Amino acid sequence: MTEINMRGIGAARWGQSIWRRETRPILRIPAGRASWLPRLVLLSLVLRLLMLSASSHAANPSDWWVHITNDRAEQIAQMLAEGADPNAVSPGGQPSIMQAIRDDAWGVYDVLLKHPDTVFNAINRYRETPLMYLAVIGETERAKELIRRGALVNRPGWTPLHYAASTGQLDTAQLFLDQGAQVNALAPDGTTPLMMAAYAGSEPMVRLLLAAGADPTLRTNQDYDVVDWANFKSHTILAGKLRDLLAAMRAPGAETASGAQLAAEAGIDSGKPTEGPTGSSTADENGSRSSERSSSRYFDLDRFDDPANSPLP
Repeated sequence: MTEINMRGIGAARWGQSIWRRETRPILRIPAGRASWLPRLVLLSLVLRLLMLSASSHAANPSDWWVHITNDRAEQIAQMLAEGADPNAVSPGGQPSIMQAIRDDAWGVYDVLLKHPDTVFNAINRYRETPLMYLAVIGETERAKELIRRGALVNRPGWTPLHYAASTGQLDTAQLFLDQGAQVNALAPDGTTPLMMAAYAGSEPMVRLLLAAGADPTLRTNQDYDVVDWANFKSHTILAGKLRDLLAAMRAPGAETASGAQLAAEAGIDSGKPTEGPTGSSTADENGSRSSERSSSRYFDLDRFDDPANSPLP
């Protein structure tokens, strides 16, 4: 007897009793075709179970997204109790839990967080995850809980650490590093978290990442280095310090110094972010982040509008 386990839809056991009643066969099947019958029955069972699973969540009520936007946690909880899908995707391509983050609907977020069917590594149309959204706005405690529930710190392409670095979220970045985040993770175009920190003009983030082993010598597919990324947003002071850092790394004996030591020698401290024009997103009157060109409400990088540099595969 062979046991076949199917995740999410239980298990089925197959035995000769299915095919025989006492000692007389139910069907007379040519010997050459007998081996195919169990497969056909199994396929039929799988299809039936998949159809049952698909029908278990009726289409969510039309006011589902209105309730999320207005943070009506009780209504969302009631809809879920009646069979609504916690992973429904908005017309704009946002899974429900990510839409709740975007709308600052933390009551709804908590309801979805506790639902047993919520997918914590769901992706939106830009392949962003809930953890990446929490990273970019510095929701460290919520990020910690999401990780505890299975959210991935490391993933191919853009990572939560990139997003935390892009807005200088030190506590959140430290959380990710403590959880084993790859400090030199490469985005599809070769961008590193350190480059995002330079782009944000955050000296404290630059120092944190260097102390964790970030490599400032890496370059993107377009041959941009960390100095270039600082200059993209006119962080000229930080760009100069990073240039000094690269020079110090080429000096005799530099191989024995830590990233933090070299950063200190280059004048990169852990104080306030470098002053000057940032060009980064700002909060509008609705509490959202915006820019002239953006691929998401929170992560505002102009190059994301260029298909060649998009985080989409």
